[in-house]
Amino acid sequence: MAEQSGVWDGRRRAVTLGMTSNVIGAVAAAGAAIAAWLSTTGQGDFTQWALILAGIGGVFVAKGTVILAIAESRPYVPHDGTAELRQSIGAFESRLSSRHKAMAERLEQLEAEVAHLRVRS
Repeated sequence: MAEQSGVWDGRRRAVTLGMTSNVIGAVAAAGAAIAAWLSTTGQGDFTQWALILAGIGGVFVAKGTVILAIAESRPYVPHDGTAELRQSIGAFESRLSSRHKAMAERLEQLEAEVAHLRVRS
């Protein structure tokens, strides 16, 4: 069974990891904003939770941004495509060469038959 090239390559994994990290950071930052809002409305003192969630959010966003920057700076190079392509081209050239040889032999046979028929006529 042929594998789909590039579906789970390292670059795509890094982009997925970076985006996931950014989403987690955004959710933590939203939690920090909610905790800060609850603290200001007098519902309780959630300042400590706001600071913890803001720190977690900042770390995850920074980590995700660094991962995405590294992933985008690396050029995409398919790992298995080049070798398979060369092998396929080599096989195609071999088939083409053998078919050309067979066609040339058959053409020589036909020319000989035509020459033989001309001599008989």
